[in-house]
Amino acid sequence: MPMITRNSPDPAAMPPSSTVSAVPRSQPVLVVYEKLGTLKKPVAALILTSIALLIYWPVLFNQFQLYWDDHWVVMNEYTEKGLALPNLWKVLTEFYHGQYAPVNEFSYIILYSLFGYSPFWFHLVGLCVHLANICLIFYFIDRLQQMAGIEQEKARRIAFFTALLMAVHPFLVESVAWVSASKIILYVLFYLIGLNAYLSYLGKRTAGKYGLVLLCFVLSFGAKEQAVVFPVCLLLVDYVTGRSMKDGKVWQEKIPLFLLALCFGLLSIVSQEAHHSKFRENADNSYPFYQNVVFAFYCLTEYLSKCFLPINLTYLYPFPIRAGESLPLRFWMYPGLVLLAVVLLRDFWKQKWVFFGIAFFFIHIAVTLHIIPISRFTIIADRYVYLSAAGAFFLTAILLEYAITKPYRAWAITGAMLYCLVLGVYTHQRVRVWYNSDTLKKEMHELLHQQQQGIQQVKK
Repeated sequence: MPMITRNSPDPAAMPPSSTVSAVPRSQPVLVVYEKLGTLKKPVAALILTSIALLIYWPVLFNQFQLYWDDHWVVMNEYTEKGLALPNLWKVLTEFYHGQYAPVNEFSYIILYSLFGYSPFWFHLVGLCVHLANICLIFYFIDRLQQMAGIEQEKARRIAFFTALLMAVHPFLVESVAWVSASKIILYVLFYLIGLNAYLSYLGKRTAGKYGLVLLCFVLSFGAKEQAVVFPVCLLLVDYVTGRSMKDGKVWQEKIPLFLLALCFGLLSIVSQEAHHSKFRENADNSYPFYQNVVFAFYCLTEYLSKCFLPINLTYLYPFPIRAGESLPLRFWMYPGLVLLAVVLLRDFWKQKWVFFGIAFFFIHIAVTLHIIPISRFTIIADRYVYLSAAGAFFLTAILLEYAITKPYRAWAITGAMLYCLVLGVYTHQRVRVWYNSDTLKKEMHELLHQQQQGIQQVKK
């Protein structure tokens, strides 16, 4: 991967003369890449959804995870009492196992009322939401760049490749293939609609468009508490579109959003406190603060690295130690690695679009990094990276756009195509792993067996 210094051109802001449009047509892979920039938005969306369908179709035949949360997250009294008004009121006003996700529960109620506990329909809706999210991230990235002054064909190529990675990446499978994780894809659906609505609001500021942004924020939080960072993301959008952070209007229009975020955050804390069980008492909040900070650096490194190189993916990543035990020495290297990367690559991070990709990733993963203790017994979870991964994918896309200005451009595009192909095959395989609880736990047993064999070989 090429190093980009302060004096290097911003990958997403190079003039058209330095892009792939000047490449000889005798190189087929470059011609294909060039054509991506000329695709109409509906055509690009159709291609992206077709690729995702080709990879994810086995999910439609998957079962419920009866031994991994579906038996209580999906199959519960709220779901079975249906659309009766008293039941809907309970969903809106009660916490369930320390969670508050009424929008997600409403989706279960509707599906159960129509089809009963038929896993096909639950998976079909989940897949459709995922396809919608792929298209929404494509539209958002494309429009955001053009509003910031990026040439249309370049913006479209970057947006397409970002969304393509979202369609083929195995790190996102858990959120799509596990019905209990529907909270993630639903919150992202409303979140991305809100981001696109905010771009429309920036184009023409009307009360109706602002109201739509507020509504999407509320619905997104109603599906999953991770949406609480929405106002911060809007400030990031303001930054890359050229709005001055010194402009009072930028902050005035965020006041209602930040007030909502504060209320939502307090609601999430209350819902956690309302859940008194041995699970919560023994969760990561029992660790001392300094260990939670080290865990945060470890999680940040793991999430980001798996976005680029998704290896050893599984459904369960337990904490490495019990509360009260000492941290393994290897964990102390993660704060150093992150700080070293920040210092050595500071010129790289300072470029506007690189900063956007990194900031988008961090904003949406930050609440899962254990600095704020929450009820959880896994140190990381694939589903939490579903939206933040788009920042890493965007960063990959602009680096590819930078590479096509170099003599090795044909190799770079060929490598990117092979990379996506390998990811797609891996994703297809992981969708099948999530067929039911038996196939899921079989994979875990095989992984633990492989790790044990590796340890024994090292000892020899």
